[in-house]
Amino acid sequence: MGLAACSYRRGDVVVSRVLPAGRPCSTIGSCIFHPAAPGHCLNSPCPLLRPITADSGGRPGESKTRCPARSGRERHEQMTRKSLVKGAAILAAAGLANRFLGAVSRIALPTLIGDEGVGLYQMAYPVYGVFLVVSTAGIPVAVSKLVAEQTARNNPAGALKILKVATAILFLTGTFFSAALALGAGPIARYVARDARAALAIVAVSPAVLILSVTSAFRGYFQGLQNMGPSALSQVSEQVVRVSTMIGLAWLLLPRGVEFSAAGANLGAVLGGAAGFLVLLVAYFRLQHVPGSWRVTWSQVRAIFVQTGMGKGRGGVRGADAEWGERLRDSENYMGSTLALTRRIFDLSLPVVLAAAIMPLMQFLDIAIVPMRLAAAGFSPDEITRLFGRLTGMAQPLMYFPTLVTAAVAASAVPAISEALARRDRGTLSGRAQEAIRLGFLFALPSAVGLFIFAREFSIMLRWPAEVEVPLRALAFGTVFLALQQISSGILQGLGAVTVPVRNLAKGAVAKLVVSFVLTGMPAYGIRGAALGTVAAFAVAGLLNVATLVRMLGLSLDVMNTVVKPAVGVAAMALAARATYGGVRGATGSNTLGSLAAIGVAVAVYGLVLLITGVVGRHELELFPGGGRVTKLLERLKLLRH
Repeated sequence: MGLAACSYRRGDVVVSRVLPAGRPCSTIGSCIFHPAAPGHCLNSPCPLLRPITADSGGRPGESKTRCPARSGRERHEQMTRKSLVKGAAILAAAGLANRFLGAVSRIALPTLIGDEGVGLYQMAYPVYGVFLVVSTAGIPVAVSKLVAEQTARNNPAGALKILKVATAILFLTGTFFSAALALGAGPIARYVARDARAALAIVAVSPAVLILSVTSAFRGYFQGLQNMGPSALSQVSEQVVRVSTMIGLAWLLLPRGVEFSAAGANLGAVLGGAAGFLVLLVAYFRLQHVPGSWRVTWSQVRAIFVQTGMGKGRGGVRGADAEWGERLRDSENYMGSTLALTRRIFDLSLPVVLAAAIMPLMQFLDIAIVPMRLAAAGFSPDEITRLFGRLTGMAQPLMYFPTLVTAAVAASAVPAISEALARRDRGTLSGRAQEAIRLGFLFALPSAVGLFIFAREFSIMLRWPAEVEVPLRALAFGTVFLALQQISSGILQGLGAVTVPVRNLAKGAVAKLVVSFVLTGMPAYGIRGAALGTVAAFAVAGLLNVATLVRMLGLSLDVMNTVVKPAVGVAAMALAARATYGGVRGATGSNTLGSLAAIGVAVAVYGLVLLITGVVGRHELELFPGGGRVTKLLERLKLLRH
């Protein structure tokens, strides 16, 4: 690649630079050498996308067209918006596949090893999950953010350094917690699970802590590059191998006893994790590897652990009210040394762990408060147990189902926001934040309405008691607030304001405590009061997050395309779905067929309204496989706006 001259005008002065031909001389709307001076690029050949001609009648070499920097910015915005939406779509598709495979395992495993075997399996798996969360310590989110920043600064060596340091940290923590889990299997089985036979299952799953810890660093790296394909493929590969080996090993070892069969099922997590890690390694060596780049990582990080004491550093990042310039400097000053980088990783990751710990705390609040307050409202012990099961085991999982999409949007938002922050483009930050919130709202609103109007029908279709509709209807619109909380948390994490979602979620937990305590004890509310407490938690956390984004970015939403037009689509969807359900149910007498037909019609009508009103257009459709053909078909039918 040769060199080319790139110049820009600053007042009456023309400043020239020389850089490799083919490299854009501008990034966010003005010359990269002087962001405050959007002018004309001069002196052919310009290293942007085309040479600049001398046909404007002005200075020699001056283009009569506007500076290509602006069109470069538009192209960049289209590409990054596409990355955000496409990344979320890829992760959501992987999540859907994983949910399906998980459902297969939940059906097959009890049939194969029975209640006792599933009990031993479940005694080990939650313990493994706790050790894995502690081992990874939120580091993948930090890796995603920091890699995106270095990529935006055209510093692939810095992005690789982040991966190396994070991998070394997670290798050490994963080794420690894997060994601790294996060595502590006996005491955990005897004194926590209260069944010594669970020790074998705990030992079998312990290596997965190390494997998945290291795997998470590579997933964060690829997400930081806004390349979600390897991460999604590794997740699906992991789940396919996990489920197949879980069932196969449980069947092979069943003749040796139910404890061996449960251990074989847990060993599936190890083999699945290894498969997912292998996929990421292949992707890394094909796309990103630099020979010899990993030689000194381990000794460097060993020294870091001695110096930092596992990340004791500056005591966390600044709050959301920090000055914008301070936040930019904070995002840039960590690459000076490996020690500073390690501290920055822990500064970003530890609040993520705290936020993850709040969710189990909220579940604990349900256990501690709901039965007590239902008893105060006059319900019998048997009624309390049934009501609690309907809330936590049936209604809440349906409310959490839309997180399949919103969690994917949040994960995709972290690197997209971090990249814009590194580019110092506040307008782009606000635009991407709005796009992420819009995507979440487009999916969460129809989900909430569907759960509300079909609460009874869905409960019966899933072979649950029809009475599940009571807590499900109360929880339904919590789907919208949950989506808002997840996505806004991802945006704030991308901005480096990682402590803000933790504080706001803690405030939400307090709101849940108050609402659940007061309403659940009222006979008129009962279990609905506990459901409304959950809605209050996510509403408080999500709205406080958005308020912080408004202060930080001057965030404003396109109300027409984010709220009004989707609401029209949801209204049409609800009317069509109810009519379809009534017709099919009346014709067949089947609630299941009626519910499935209503879901299909609802999706079609809602999508059609979004197309007609222009909320969804060519750009969104072309992100998906086969989207080009769908776009041409819709244009021939005159259903797609240009």
